[in-house]
Amino acid sequence: MSARRPCHRVAGNGLLAVLLLSALLSAAGLLAQGELRILAESRAQARSVEALSQAREALIGYAISYAERHPGEGHGHLPCPDAGNSGSSTLGACGARSIPSLGRLPWRTLALPELRDGWHECLWYAVAGSVKNNPKPLVLNWDSPGQFGLFDRAGRQIAVAGPDSLAIAVIIAPGAALTGQIRINTGAGPCPGSASAIDDLPAFLDGGNSLVVPSNFRQGGTADLAGNDVLAWIGIDDIHDALRRRHDHADRIEQIGARAATALDAALASPDFIATHLTAAAGGLVATGPLPLSTVLALPGEHAVAHNNWRDQFRIAACIDGTPCVTVHDTDSDTLHLCRAALLFGGERIREGPDRQRRTTTAEREDAAQYLEGDNAHNYASGIPRFAGAPLFRTIDPRLPATQDVVRCIP
Repeated sequence: MSARRPCHRVAGNGLLAVLLLSALLSAAGLLAQGELRILAESRAQARSVEALSQAREALIGYAISYAERHPGEGHGHLPCPDAGNSGSSTLGACGARSIPSLGRLPWRTLALPELRDGWHECLWYAVAGSVKNNPKPLVLNWDSPGQFGLFDRAGRQIAVAGPDSLAIAVIIAPGAALTGQIRINTGAGPCPGSASAIDDLPAFLDGGNSLVVPSNFRQGGTADLAGNDVLAWIGIDDIHDALRRRHDHADRIEQIGARAATALDAALASPDFIATHLTAAAGGLVATGPLPLSTVLALPGEHAVAHNNWRDQFRIAACIDGTPCVTVHDTDSDTLHLCRAALLFGGERIREGPDRQRRTTTAEREDAAQYLEGDNAHNYASGIPRFAGAPLFRTIDPRLPATQDVVRCIP
Protein backbone atom coordinates (compact mmCIF):
# COMPACT_ATOMS: atom_id res chain seq x y z
CA MET A 1 0.00 0.00 0.00
CA SER A 2 2.74 2.36 0.95
CA ALA A 3 4.41 1.84 -2.41
CA ARG A 4 1.39 3.25 -4.25
CA ARG A 5 1.18 6.60 -2.42
CA PRO A 6 3.82 8.34 -4.53
CA CYS A 7 1.72 7.57 -7.62
CA HIS A 8 -1.22 9.45 -6.12
CA ARG A 9 1.08 12.38 -5.33
CA VAL A 10 2.45 12.35 -8.87
CA ALA A 11 -1.06 12.23 -10.31
CA GLY A 12 -2.16 15.05 -8.00
CA ASN A 13 0.84 17.15 -8.94
CA GLY A 14 0.13 16.54 -12.62
CA LEU A 15 -3.47 17.67 -12.23
CA LEU A 16 -2.32 20.78 -10.39
CA ALA A 17 0.15 21.51 -13.15
CA VAL A 18 -2.56 21.12 -15.79
CA LEU A 19 -4.90 23.44 -13.87
CA LEU A 20 -2.13 25.98 -13.35
CA LEU A 21 -1.19 25.85 -17.01
CA SER A 22 -4.85 26.26 -17.95
CA ALA A 23 -5.17 29.27 -15.64
CA LEU A 24 -2.04 30.84 -17.06
CA LEU A 25 -3.24 30.31 -20.61
CA SER A 26 -6.62 31.81 -19.72
CA ALA A 27 -4.94 34.82 -18.13
CA ALA A 28 -2.69 35.22 -21.16
CA GLY A 29 -5.74 35.02 -23.40
CA LEU A 30 -7.52 37.69 -21.42
CA LEU A 31 -4.40 39.84 -21.47
CA ALA A 32 -4.08 39.38 -25.21
CA GLN A 33 -7.73 40.27 -25.68
CA GLY A 34 -7.24 43.43 -23.61
CA GLU A 35 -4.19 44.40 -25.62
CA LEU A 36 -6.01 43.71 -28.86
CA ARG A 37 -8.93 45.85 -27.73
CA ILE A 38 -6.60 48.72 -26.86
CA LEU A 39 -4.81 48.30 -30.18
CA ALA A 40 -8.11 48.26 -32.08
CA GLU A 41 -9.32 51.37 -30.26
CA SER A 42 -6.03 53.16 -30.97
CA ARG A 43 -6.27 52.34 -34.65
CA ALA A 44 -9.90 53.46 -34.76
CA GLN A 45 -8.94 56.70 -33.02
CA ALA A 46 -6.18 57.26 -35.57
CA ARG A 47 -8.65 56.76 -38.44
CA SER A 48 -11.00 59.27 -36.82
CA VAL A 49 -8.22 61.85 -36.46
CA GLU A 50 -7.19 61.34 -40.07
CA ALA A 51 -10.77 61.83 -41.30
CA LEU A 52 -11.20 64.93 -39.13
CA SER A 53 -7.95 66.40 -40.43
CA GLN A 54 -9.00 65.81 -44.03
CA ALA A 55 -12.37 67.46 -43.41
CA ARG A 56 -10.76 70.43 -41.65
CA GLU A 57 -8.34 71.09 -44.50
CA ALA A 58 -11.17 70.85 -47.03
CA LEU A 59 -13.26 73.39 -45.11
CA ILE A 60 -10.37 75.86 -44.93
CA GLY A 61 -9.76 75.35 -48.65
CA TYR A 62 -13.45 75.99 -49.34
CA ALA A 63 -13.31 79.26 -47.37
CA ILE A 64 -10.18 80.67 -48.98
CA SER A 65 -11.39 79.89 -52.51
CA TYR A 66 -15.03 80.92 -52.02
CA ALA A 67 -14.78 84.08 -54.12
CA GLU A 68 -13.54 82.13 -57.13
CA ARG A 69 -16.67 79.96 -57.08
CA HIS A 70 -18.99 82.80 -56.05
CA PRO A 71 -17.78 86.00 -57.77
CA GLY A 72 -18.41 89.21 -55.88
CA GLU A 73 -19.10 87.50 -52.55
CA GLY A 74 -15.64 87.56 -50.98
CA HIS A 75 -13.61 84.93 -49.16
CA GLY A 76 -14.10 83.26 -45.81
CA HIS A 77 -17.55 81.67 -46.05
CA LEU A 78 -18.12 78.08 -44.95
CA PRO A 79 -20.88 75.80 -46.27
CA CYS A 80 -24.11 74.93 -44.54
CA PRO A 81 -24.21 71.41 -43.05
CA ASP A 82 -26.01 68.46 -44.60
CA ALA A 83 -29.38 68.67 -42.85
CA GLY A 84 -30.55 65.43 -44.44
CA ASN A 85 -28.44 62.48 -45.44
CA SER A 86 -27.27 63.26 -48.95
CA GLY A 87 -23.68 64.37 -48.40
CA SER A 88 -24.50 67.86 -49.71
CA SER A 89 -25.20 71.18 -48.04
CA THR A 90 -28.78 72.16 -47.43
CA LEU A 91 -30.44 73.88 -50.36
CA GLY A 92 -31.33 77.39 -49.30
CA ALA A 93 -30.80 78.86 -45.86
CA CYS A 94 -29.58 76.85 -42.89
CA GLY A 95 -31.30 78.78 -40.13
CA ALA A 96 -31.57 82.52 -39.58
CA ARG A 97 -28.78 85.03 -40.16
CA SER A 98 -26.04 84.96 -37.51
CA ILE A 99 -27.41 81.72 -36.00
CA PRO A 100 -25.16 78.61 -35.98
CA SER A 101 -26.17 75.42 -37.74
CA LEU A 102 -25.41 71.75 -37.04
CA GLY A 103 -25.75 68.65 -39.20
CA ARG A 104 -23.72 66.06 -41.03
CA LEU A 105 -20.54 67.07 -42.84
CA PRO A 106 -21.42 67.99 -46.47
CA TRP A 107 -18.66 65.87 -47.97
CA ARG A 108 -20.01 66.06 -51.52
CA THR A 109 -20.10 69.87 -51.37
CA LEU A 110 -16.48 69.81 -50.22
CA ALA A 111 -15.49 67.43 -53.05
CA LEU A 112 -14.43 64.82 -50.50
CA PRO A 113 -14.91 61.07 -50.41
CA GLU A 114 -17.50 59.76 -47.97
CA LEU A 115 -15.44 60.30 -44.83
CA ARG A 116 -16.02 57.92 -41.91
CA ASP A 117 -14.50 57.84 -38.45
CA GLY A 118 -12.75 54.82 -36.96
CA TRP A 119 -16.11 53.25 -36.06
CA HIS A 120 -17.47 53.69 -39.62
CA GLU A 121 -19.73 56.59 -38.68
CA CYS A 122 -20.10 59.68 -40.85
CA LEU A 123 -18.68 62.97 -39.56
CA TRP A 124 -20.84 65.77 -38.20
CA TYR A 125 -20.26 69.50 -38.54
CA ALA A 126 -21.29 72.76 -36.86
CA VAL A 127 -20.81 76.15 -38.52
CA ALA A 128 -21.08 79.58 -36.92
CA GLY A 129 -23.62 82.07 -38.21
CA SER A 130 -20.78 84.58 -38.50
CA VAL A 131 -19.26 82.68 -41.45
CA LYS A 132 -21.95 80.42 -42.95
CA ASN A 133 -22.80 81.06 -46.58
CA ASN A 134 -26.60 81.11 -46.35
CA PRO A 135 -27.79 83.50 -45.12
CA LYS A 136 -24.51 85.34 -45.17
CA PRO A 137 -23.41 87.57 -42.28
CA LEU A 138 -23.58 91.31 -42.78
CA VAL A 139 -19.85 91.57 -41.98
CA LEU A 140 -17.12 88.99 -42.57
CA ASN A 141 -13.43 89.69 -42.02
CA TRP A 142 -10.50 88.65 -39.85
CA ASP A 143 -12.26 89.85 -36.68
CA SER A 144 -15.48 87.88 -37.18
CA PRO A 145 -16.53 86.19 -33.93
CA GLY A 146 -16.66 82.49 -33.20
CA GLN A 147 -19.70 80.88 -31.60
CA PHE A 148 -18.46 77.58 -30.20
CA GLY A 149 -16.63 77.09 -26.91
CA LEU A 150 -14.40 74.01 -26.76
CA PHE A 151 -13.59 72.14 -23.55
CA ASP A 152 -11.44 69.17 -22.67
CA ARG A 153 -12.60 66.23 -20.56
CA ALA A 154 -11.57 68.04 -17.37
CA GLY A 155 -13.79 71.01 -18.25
CA ARG A 156 -10.92 73.33 -19.18
CA GLN A 157 -11.46 75.61 -22.14
CA ILE A 158 -9.39 74.83 -25.22
CA ALA A 159 -7.79 77.85 -26.89
CA VAL A 160 -8.94 78.51 -30.44
CA ALA A 161 -7.20 80.72 -33.02
CA GLY A 162 -9.41 83.79 -32.90
CA PRO A 163 -9.95 87.06 -31.03
CA ASP A 164 -12.48 85.51 -28.65
CA SER A 165 -10.97 81.99 -28.49
CA LEU A 166 -14.20 80.59 -29.92
CA ALA A 167 -14.43 78.32 -32.96
CA ILE A 168 -16.25 79.21 -36.17
CA ALA A 169 -16.57 75.54 -37.12
CA VAL A 170 -16.42 72.20 -35.32
CA ILE A 171 -16.09 68.79 -36.99
CA ILE A 172 -17.19 65.80 -34.92
CA ALA A 173 -16.37 62.10 -35.15
CA PRO A 174 -19.19 60.49 -33.13
CA GLY A 175 -17.42 57.20 -32.39
CA ALA A 176 -19.16 54.06 -31.17
CA ALA A 177 -22.67 54.30 -29.76
CA LEU A 178 -22.76 54.98 -26.02
CA THR A 179 -25.28 53.54 -23.59
CA GLY A 180 -28.66 54.96 -24.49
CA GLN A 181 -27.71 55.85 -28.06
CA ILE A 182 -29.77 53.80 -30.50
CA ARG A 183 -28.62 54.14 -34.08
CA ILE A 184 -31.06 52.76 -36.61
CA ASN A 185 -30.01 52.75 -40.24
CA THR A 186 -33.12 53.44 -42.30
CA GLY A 187 -31.26 53.36 -45.60
CA ALA A 188 -32.34 56.94 -46.29
CA GLY A 189 -28.87 57.97 -47.40
CA PRO A 190 -25.22 56.98 -47.52
CA CYS A 191 -24.72 57.57 -43.79
CA PRO A 192 -26.22 55.52 -40.96
CA GLY A 193 -29.38 57.05 -39.55
CA SER A 194 -32.41 58.66 -41.12
CA ALA A 195 -32.99 61.49 -43.59
CA SER A 196 -33.09 64.07 -40.76
CA ALA A 197 -29.86 65.13 -39.09
CA ILE A 198 -31.74 66.90 -36.29
CA ASP A 199 -33.74 63.76 -35.48
CA ASP A 200 -30.56 61.67 -35.50
CA LEU A 201 -28.48 64.06 -33.40
CA PRO A 202 -29.13 62.46 -29.94
CA ALA A 203 -28.19 59.02 -31.27
CA PHE A 204 -24.84 60.16 -32.63
CA LEU A 205 -23.50 63.12 -30.63
CA ASP A 206 -22.76 63.30 -26.92
CA GLY A 207 -25.42 65.02 -24.85
CA GLY A 208 -23.54 68.28 -24.35
CA ASN A 209 -22.47 68.63 -27.97
CA SER A 210 -25.36 70.48 -29.54
CA LEU A 211 -26.48 73.99 -30.41
CA VAL A 212 -28.05 74.65 -27.02
CA VAL A 213 -26.97 78.18 -26.10
CA PRO A 214 -24.19 78.63 -25.20
CA SER A 215 -22.92 76.27 -27.89
CA ASN A 216 -20.17 74.35 -26.14
CA PHE A 217 -18.48 71.19 -27.37
CA ARG A 218 -16.57 68.72 -25.22
CA GLN A 219 -13.60 66.73 -26.46
CA GLY A 220 -14.23 63.07 -25.64
CA GLY A 221 -12.11 59.94 -25.72
CA THR A 222 -12.52 56.37 -26.93
CA ALA A 223 -12.75 54.91 -23.42
CA ASP A 224 -14.77 57.80 -21.97
CA LEU A 225 -18.22 56.53 -21.05
CA ALA A 226 -19.41 60.11 -20.51
CA GLY A 227 -18.62 61.14 -24.06
CA ASN A 228 -16.55 59.78 -26.92
CA ASP A 229 -16.99 62.48 -29.57
CA VAL A 230 -13.62 63.40 -31.08
CA LEU A 231 -13.43 67.01 -32.27
CA ALA A 232 -11.49 69.12 -34.72
CA TRP A 233 -12.13 72.84 -35.08
CA ILE A 234 -11.39 76.01 -37.03
CA GLY A 235 -10.89 79.54 -35.69
CA ILE A 236 -11.24 82.71 -37.75
CA ASP A 237 -7.46 83.19 -37.59
CA ASP A 238 -6.98 79.77 -39.21
CA ILE A 239 -8.91 81.03 -42.24
CA HIS A 240 -7.03 84.31 -42.53
CA ASP A 241 -3.64 82.77 -41.86
CA ALA A 242 -4.34 80.58 -44.89
CA LEU A 243 -5.66 83.52 -46.94
CA ARG A 244 -2.53 85.53 -46.16
CA ARG A 245 -0.46 82.89 -47.93
CA ARG A 246 -2.34 83.54 -51.17
CA HIS A 247 -0.21 85.72 -53.44
CA ASP A 248 -3.21 87.90 -54.36
CA HIS A 249 -4.67 88.39 -50.88
CA ALA A 250 -2.84 91.60 -49.95
CA ASP A 251 -3.81 93.17 -53.27
CA ARG A 252 -7.49 92.34 -52.68
CA ILE A 253 -7.40 94.12 -49.32
CA GLU A 254 -5.45 97.01 -50.83
CA GLN A 255 -8.05 97.48 -53.57
CA ILE A 256 -10.82 97.79 -50.98
CA GLY A 257 -8.92 100.65 -49.35
CA ALA A 258 -8.07 102.30 -52.67
CA ARG A 259 -11.70 102.27 -53.81
CA ALA A 260 -12.83 103.60 -50.43
CA ALA A 261 -10.32 106.47 -50.62
CA THR A 262 -11.51 107.44 -54.10
CA ALA A 263 -15.15 107.33 -53.01
CA LEU A 264 -14.38 109.31 -49.85
CA ASP A 265 -12.62 111.99 -51.89
CA ALA A 266 -15.81 112.48 -53.91
CA ALA A 267 -18.07 112.33 -50.85
CA LEU A 268 -16.13 115.08 -49.07
CA ALA A 269 -17.25 117.46 -51.80
CA SER A 270 -20.76 117.25 -50.37
CA PRO A 271 -21.25 120.12 -47.88
CA ASP A 272 -23.14 117.96 -45.38
CA PHE A 273 -21.04 114.77 -45.51
CA ILE A 274 -18.88 115.61 -42.49
CA ALA A 275 -21.78 116.86 -40.40
CA THR A 276 -23.88 113.80 -41.23
CA HIS A 277 -21.35 110.98 -40.97
CA LEU A 278 -18.50 112.19 -38.73
CA THR A 279 -18.16 113.69 -35.26
CA ALA A 280 -16.13 116.76 -34.37
CA ALA A 281 -13.11 115.70 -32.33
CA ALA A 282 -11.50 117.51 -29.43
CA GLY A 283 -9.53 120.51 -30.68
CA GLY A 284 -12.07 121.44 -33.35
CA LEU A 285 -9.85 120.94 -36.41
CA VAL A 286 -11.01 117.51 -37.56
CA ALA A 287 -14.06 115.31 -37.46
CA THR A 288 -13.59 111.58 -37.08
CA GLY A 289 -15.59 108.42 -37.50
CA PRO A 290 -15.88 105.02 -39.17
CA LEU A 291 -16.10 104.49 -42.90
CA PRO A 292 -19.77 104.67 -44.01
CA LEU A 293 -21.69 102.00 -45.89
CA SER A 294 -21.22 101.49 -49.62
CA THR A 295 -24.57 103.16 -50.35
CA VAL A 296 -23.41 106.39 -48.69
CA LEU A 297 -20.22 106.43 -50.77
CA ALA A 298 -22.07 105.46 -53.97
CA LEU A 299 -19.87 102.42 -54.55
CA PRO A 300 -21.10 100.16 -57.38
CA GLY A 301 -22.74 96.86 -56.56
CA GLU A 302 -19.81 94.64 -57.55
CA HIS A 303 -17.66 96.31 -54.87
CA ALA A 304 -20.35 96.81 -52.22
CA VAL A 305 -20.02 93.42 -50.49
CA ALA A 306 -16.26 93.69 -50.00
CA HIS A 307 -16.56 97.29 -48.80
CA ASN A 308 -19.24 96.50 -46.23
CA ASN A 309 -17.37 93.43 -45.01
CA TRP A 310 -14.23 95.44 -44.31
CA ARG A 311 -15.36 98.99 -43.58
CA ASP A 312 -15.22 98.49 -39.79
CA GLN A 313 -11.43 98.26 -40.14
CA PHE A 314 -11.18 101.87 -41.39
CA ARG A 315 -11.30 105.26 -39.65
CA ILE A 316 -11.64 108.75 -41.15
CA ALA A 317 -10.12 112.01 -39.92
CA ALA A 318 -11.29 114.95 -42.06
CA CYS A 319 -10.68 118.69 -41.79
CA ILE A 320 -13.94 120.34 -40.78
CA ASP A 321 -13.35 123.50 -42.84
CA GLY A 322 -12.22 121.58 -45.94
CA THR A 323 -8.66 122.92 -45.89
CA PRO A 324 -5.64 120.57 -45.90
CA CYS A 325 -5.08 120.54 -42.14
CA VAL A 326 -4.05 116.88 -41.73
CA THR A 327 -0.38 115.94 -41.91
CA VAL A 328 0.34 112.43 -43.18
CA HIS A 329 3.81 110.95 -42.86
CA ASP A 330 4.41 108.37 -45.58
CA THR A 331 6.73 105.97 -43.77
CA ASP A 332 7.74 104.23 -47.01
CA SER A 333 9.16 107.35 -48.66
CA ASP A 334 9.69 109.33 -45.43
CA THR A 335 7.75 112.27 -46.87
CA LEU A 336 5.07 114.54 -45.41
CA HIS A 337 1.78 115.40 -47.12
CA LEU A 338 -0.92 117.94 -46.29
CA CYS A 339 -4.38 116.45 -46.75
CA ARG A 340 -8.06 117.36 -46.44
CA ALA A 341 -8.59 113.98 -44.81
CA ALA A 342 -6.82 110.79 -43.88
CA LEU A 343 -8.25 107.30 -44.31
CA LEU A 344 -6.69 105.00 -41.73
CA PHE A 345 -6.66 101.20 -41.90
CA GLY A 346 -5.57 99.29 -38.82
CA GLY A 347 -4.43 96.03 -40.40
CA GLU A 348 -4.67 92.71 -38.63
CA ARG A 349 -4.88 92.49 -34.86
CA ILE A 350 -1.69 92.41 -32.84
CA ARG A 351 -2.34 88.99 -31.33
CA GLU A 352 0.10 88.82 -28.44
CA GLY A 353 2.37 90.83 -26.18
CA PRO A 354 1.73 94.03 -24.21
CA ASP A 355 0.23 95.77 -27.26
CA ARG A 356 -2.22 92.96 -27.99
CA GLN A 357 -5.40 94.25 -29.64
CA ARG A 358 -8.90 92.97 -28.89
CA ARG A 359 -11.88 93.67 -31.11
CA THR A 360 -14.52 91.47 -29.53
CA THR A 361 -16.89 93.67 -27.53
CA THR A 362 -18.71 96.80 -28.67
CA ALA A 363 -16.48 98.93 -26.42
CA GLU A 364 -13.34 97.38 -27.89
CA ARG A 365 -14.54 97.94 -31.44
CA GLU A 366 -15.14 101.61 -30.65
CA ASP A 367 -11.64 102.00 -29.21
CA ALA A 368 -9.22 103.32 -31.84
CA ALA A 369 -6.30 101.72 -29.98
CA GLN A 370 -7.67 98.27 -30.85
CA TYR A 371 -7.07 99.11 -34.52
CA LEU A 372 -4.42 101.82 -34.75
CA GLU A 373 -1.00 101.79 -33.19
CA GLY A 374 1.06 104.21 -31.11
CA ASP A 375 0.65 107.89 -31.94
CA ASN A 376 -2.00 107.17 -34.56
CA ALA A 377 -4.39 105.83 -31.93
CA HIS A 378 -3.66 108.72 -29.55
CA ASN A 379 -3.94 111.41 -32.22
CA TYR A 380 -7.15 110.00 -33.63
CA ALA A 381 -8.79 109.89 -30.19
CA SER A 382 -7.49 113.37 -29.31
CA GLY A 383 -8.32 115.09 -32.59
CA ILE A 384 -4.68 115.79 -33.42
CA PRO A 385 -4.41 115.95 -37.24
CA ARG A 386 -1.14 114.08 -37.63
CA PHE A 387 -0.76 110.44 -38.69
CA ALA A 388 1.96 108.14 -39.98
CA GLY A 389 1.89 104.86 -41.85
CA ALA A 390 2.44 102.97 -45.06
CA PRO A 391 0.50 104.23 -48.10
CA LEU A 392 -0.44 100.69 -49.20
CA PHE A 393 -1.48 97.48 -47.47
CA ARG A 394 0.92 94.62 -47.97
CA THR A 395 2.01 91.37 -46.39
CA ILE A 396 5.68 91.42 -45.45
CA ASP A 397 5.83 87.88 -44.10
CA PRO A 398 2.88 85.60 -44.98
CA ARG A 399 3.50 83.63 -41.79
CA LEU A 400 2.76 86.66 -39.59
CA PRO A 401 -0.26 88.97 -39.21
CA ALA A 402 0.05 92.16 -41.26
CA THR A 403 -0.53 94.63 -38.42
CA GLN A 404 1.05 97.82 -39.81
CA ASP A 405 -1.21 100.88 -40.02
CA VAL A 406 -2.01 102.08 -43.52
CA VAL A 407 -2.67 105.83 -43.87
CA ARG A 408 -4.03 107.26 -47.12
CA CYS A 409 -3.95 110.97 -47.83
CA ILE A 410 -7.05 112.58 -49.37
CA PRO A 411 -5.44 115.76 -50.81
